[in-house]
Amino acid sequence: MVARGTIVGQGPFVLVMPLITRLFSVADLGVYGLALAFVGIAAPVAGLRLELAAMSARDPQDARALTLLAALALLPVSLVSTAILCVLKVFDVGAYGSLSWGLVGVTGATVAAAGLYSVLRAWLARHGQFRMIANSLTLQGCLRAAIPVLLSPFAPGAALLLSAELAARASSVYLMLRGRNLRRTGVPALRERLQRYWKYPLLIAPSALIDAAATMLPLPILASFFGLGAAGKFAVAQRVVLLPAALIVGSVGDVFHAHAANAGGNRPEAVGRFVAVTAVRLLLLALLVYTPVAVIAPFVAGAVFGSDWADVGAMMGLLVPLCIAQTTVSPISRGLLLSGREERKLLADVICLALPVAALYLTRGHSLLVAIASFSAAATLAYASYYVVIVRALQSGGRRDGGRDE
Repeated sequence: MVARGTIVGQGPFVLVMPLITRLFSVADLGVYGLALAFVGIAAPVAGLRLELAAMSARDPQDARALTLLAALALLPVSLVSTAILCVLKVFDVGAYGSLSWGLVGVTGATVAAAGLYSVLRAWLARHGQFRMIANSLTLQGCLRAAIPVLLSPFAPGAALLLSAELAARASSVYLMLRGRNLRRTGVPALRERLQRYWKYPLLIAPSALIDAAATMLPLPILASFFGLGAAGKFAVAQRVVLLPAALIVGSVGDVFHAHAANAGGNRPEAVGRFVAVTAVRLLLLALLVYTPVAVIAPFVAGAVFGSDWADVGAMMGLLVPLCIAQTTVSPISRGLLLSGREERKLLADVICLALPVAALYLTRGHSLLVAIASFSAAATLAYASYYVVIVRALQSGGRRDGGRDE
């Protein structure tokens, strides 16, 4: 059911991409990609990852308090994120000077909407309400695709693309909020939960920030080195080629977390075996999906997206090894939360950020395709290291209750 929602959530925009590339310029998509890259970095930490603590908590009262804490963190974190984006614009860091002040405001609002969506999604996943998650993803995907295509004759440009993103996320939040109300929790109870689950805001949130940066930073880096046009093409290639990975990771991640937490509560030694079996199945599925992409994409991209976008196919082919590694490792990375070794996740995420970014900087004097190939190879190696960290953490640590400091 979540898989269906993820397909419809991501699929429509990819399906209309041949229209998008003809209705919007490479520069428009470059600016849109820059804004989404910032949202992709900031939104995962908007709730300080306390929503994940709520998913893992055994006590329903703990889960309710942690979800409320995550929601309370959204406004200050979103405001700080928007302030950082203003600084990036003023000093033109990572080509963010190309964003108008209006786009800066819409980007900040999108961070808040995406963060609230993540908090609500985690709460619903804990209670097994996967149908509602699927419906919200469906609504989000349809709006994200329909608004730019239908309104492009009246307001073309990056502003329309980003406004559609905000409208899609806000609408899905409204759908998930209808008829739901968290019972109030007193301030002393909230403070007590925050003290017990301190690892999430202090270790897991920075880890998530680094993890998101590893995926999103390449686009602003490429924009700095090769211009907005190159960034626009990379944004299209990344969006399309990551669709299967987004489907698998989005479908498996929450379900894996819920089932692994349940298995660990009954038999802690079962978590390691469950992680290994899941990883093998994900790897085989990723190979089955992405091998044809690597072979076909370079030959059909020009016909699909337009002659100006022909090199998008080569970019997609170069990103395939990274997609296979990400599809295999990302859903099971939450095994580190269940091992009680959260600090190791932070270390692994630093590796996943440092290696690919270093590869981009070392190849900045070469062609765009060489830089992307080096980035993909370094990121694949980083994900392999990540898997080793997960396995060793599960072998050496016992399961602790959702990161609680006991």
